[in-house]
Amino acid sequence: MIKVNLTDEQEMKDLCEIATQICSLEKGSLSCKSRRKEYALPRTIVAVLARKELGIHYNIVANILNRDRCSVYHYEKGHQSNYQGWKDYRVLFNKIYNAYTDLRIPKKQFNEPSEMTKYLTDIGIKHSKKPELYIVISTAKWEVQINTDCKSFSKNMELCKLALKDYNCKIYIKS
Repeated sequence: MIKVNLTDEQEMKDLCEIATQICSLEKGSLSCKSRRKEYALPRTIVAVLARKELGIHYNIVANILNRDRCSVYHYEKGHQSNYQGWKDYRVLFNKIYNAYTDLRIPKKQFNEPSEMTKYLTDIGIKHSKKPELYIVISTAKWEVQINTDCKSFSKNMELCKLALKDYNCKIYIKS
């Protein structure tokens, strides 16, 4: 069974966008090869937040930041000493962290699985009687599984991503 998280990449991109706005950098500049402090500091902080706070896999973080996994390991390992002994790092870390948590709070939530299932059915998600793949939508308390076949998978996935972008949940593919 393969489980792929589809929302981590979007959360990582959102985090990068927040950091570039706070640091007055161009969009996408955190993935440039520059080692200058104006790029390296927010890049490090984004990687640490993605790993420690959001639990995003090293490969996704490295891919979005155009780095290798070893760099992400290095950023994560140095976080505690950077936070304690480097004022610029600590101040910027707190700014980015607070901005990101403020952004996440207003997201909508479903109260129970049946409410989510009804919402997804109403927007056109089709459940397959002979599933080949599963779209799993997970909240902090429960998850809903959508049975889908290869023919309707792409349409169902796009509908899920669009319909749930303002909700506090994660979308996985399970085979």
